[in-house]
Amino acid sequence: MMGVVGWMFLLLSQIVVPVRSQKPAGISVGVILGQTRPVGDQEMQPPHLPDNALDLSVVTLRINQTDPKSVCELLSRTRLHGLVFADGTDQEAIAQILDFLSVETQLPVLGVHGGSSMIMADKDEKSTFFQFGAALQQEALLMLSIMEEYDWHVFSIVTSKFPGYQDFISTLKVTVDHSFVRWDLQSVVTLDAVDIDQNSKSHIALKRIQSPVILLYCSKDEAAYIMEEAWSLGLTGAGYIWIVSSLTTGNPDYTPEMFPLGMISVSYDEWEYPLETRVRDGVGIIASAAISMLQEKGEVPEAQGSCFSQASDRSPGKVPPSALRRHMMHVWNEGRDLSFTPDGYQANPKLVVIVLNSEREWEKMGRWENGTLSLMFPVWPRYNSFGDEDADENHLSIVTLEEKPFVIVDNVDILTGTCTRNSVPCRKHIKE
Repeated sequence: MMGVVGWMFLLLSQIVVPVRSQKPAGISVGVILGQTRPVGDQEMQPPHLPDNALDLSVVTLRINQTDPKSVCELLSRTRLHGLVFADGTDQEAIAQILDFLSVETQLPVLGVHGGSSMIMADKDEKSTFFQFGAALQQEALLMLSIMEEYDWHVFSIVTSKFPGYQDFISTLKVTVDHSFVRWDLQSVVTLDAVDIDQNSKSHIALKRIQSPVILLYCSKDEAAYIMEEAWSLGLTGAGYIWIVSSLTTGNPDYTPEMFPLGMISVSYDEWEYPLETRVRDGVGIIASAAISMLQEKGEVPEAQGSCFSQASDRSPGKVPPSALRRHMMHVWNEGRDLSFTPDGYQANPKLVVIVLNSEREWEKMGRWENGTLSLMFPVWPRYNSFGDEDADENHLSIVTLEEKPFVIVDNVDILTGTCTRNSVPCRKHIKE
């Protein structure tokens, strides 16, 4: 009898012990920091992962240059399931190279800071490159929201031919055409090339601008030349307001001298979403996607070990790290929505509105959150423009009574049933 019990105990031990000693699935996430402030290893670890769900390893490479080819250097040292890239520049070309590397390596890449997160048009269809930033369409709509808040309905659009300019113009035109707001889009100027020659096509095209508000989409380098031409034409004085995209602003620590005071920019939140949090969220997104895939498929992808790996290099039946893409699209962390749009931008980005103040520093003046714009200034403050030594006080406010013949009272708008914004008062006559 004791022999039977002994055999049963031995058999159970052979079944139970391997289960207890079974290790959770492991993934490795690479973090590359180029020309950024230091980020501690502990600050990169996601705060909350289910116990024993995943064995997460974070491999860090700190570089003095921002060459995205360092991805290959890191892959030569260790096999990875995903990569988080952060740099301290405003070089939009970094994002384009990372998109290419994502396709070639079949590796999920997250650009969370600097040039790696700047607006990039037309990502590759096979790309698994995600960016901590807003889509171009989101920024264009936010610009219109700023203008609507301040009753700036008359405006023009100026762009270079930087990739994405057609989407920028199209988004604004379609929105304006289908809006109840009485927008007045006066001019759309697309500059073929930037040249400070007064006889150049760019100079002549900018002369068409007459509106007080100008929306600008171009790179930062192009903006320096465009603003120089605008200044020569008197388009940067107190009577003009320039609103630019985050691509044009770039790294807010460096501002070209030709950018006029009072310039407004849509920007990703540098104040309340610091580098450390972005890197940690990036690592957490990849880890959460791996856990989701593990729960659904019972396995995680095979790690990538080279920039030159082919499908034939993978183990039989194994999928590449790019299989995590579907699971990265909808991630929540501590009640925050970190989901992405199909084109690789954040669905609910942390956007702010910033203004170049009198100290030539970018100052936060508003926030875009959950589709709602909140601005610090109920009335737009008049900033001294570039080249003006004294504040412009040559303006006049007129206050009248609603009595003939001092003012004209308009009828209500037929479609909205309300007064037209930024216009004369209106009165609705009620039949008795």
